[in-house]
Amino acid sequence: MSSSDSPVKNNSDAKEFNPQQNSDSSSEDTANYENNTNSAAPAPKNDTQDASHPSARYNKNMSLEEIYTLYGLGDSPVTETVFVLENLMKALPDELPEYVKKTTLNNILIASSMNLTQLLADGNNRYNSLDAYSHDYISQNENDIAALKKEIDKLSAMINDYHQQIKNKEYMVKEQISLIKLEEERLQNILGFFEK
Repeated sequence: MSSSDSPVKNNSDAKEFNPQQNSDSSSEDTANYENNTNSAAPAPKNDTQDASHPSARYNKNMSLEEIYTLYGLGDSPVTETVFVLENLMKALPDELPEYVKKTTLNNILIASSMNLTQLLADGNNRYNSLDAYSHDYISQNENDIAALKKEIDKLSAMINDYHQQIKNKEYMVKEQISLIKLEEERLQNILGFFEK
């Protein structure tokens, strides 16, 4: 994922959302939104992680709420998040044309004194935060997997060496015992000859 794959694809959608052409607040919202669509994800808050293990948060799966909290996005009331737009969209009949839905939603937002720019900025922050987290999550765990595989290779080489040492010792014992047995037989033959 990248910031170019943001759920809000382009600025024309934001402009269509403003049916009142003379509304200064609507055009200001659109201008502000255009400035915020490519904003970077906020940095994760450090108080959620152990300072001695900065990648500790990647050692387990986290809920979406935990990830949002990590980036400082978990405390907002739903009415101040992009999800209020989703709730409003779901409340409209599916059969309505898209432009009617956008006009209706825009009128609801204006009547409710909701700031479209802030809601869309929240959505982009959440998208970028999830994108940043997933990138770091994959990268850290791939590094851990590579390190573990490297350790397995080292241990496998050590095990193979031990197997070879065992074989060498088994062969050495076999040779030594064989040599001793031959000498014991030789001694028995000599001693037996004179003891008869």
